[in-house]
Amino acid sequence: MTENFHFHGPTTFINKPVDTVIRDFQNTHASAHGEQLARLMELVLSSRDLSDAEREDTARLIDETAAVADTDEPAAVESKLGAISRIVSRAADIAAPASTIVDSVSSMFA
Repeated sequence: MTENFHFHGPTTFINKPVDTVIRDFQNTHASAHGEQLARLMELVLSSRDLSDAEREDTARLIDETAAVADTDEPAAVESKLGAISRIVSRAADIAAPASTIVDSVSSMFA
């Protein structure tokens, strides 16, 4: 059986080895906020309280946040971080450290 897949834009596969995803992310976004967001990505991908869809959506949002942060658009960064914060707050296993990271990154753009 052959399956065809068509991808448009950046795609993060949640079943891809976490170390590879983190390394790729760090190579793309090497900055102070990039390091923090890489740690957040690691937490999200390792969460057992988030569904696969939530982990995938959050990973996409983290990638988008890093891209927007590289262009230095504070309002867009805050919007993305707010969406991330709402998702990770529902994951008991990562809520506290993830919120700390979101707050830290947010303060870089205040």
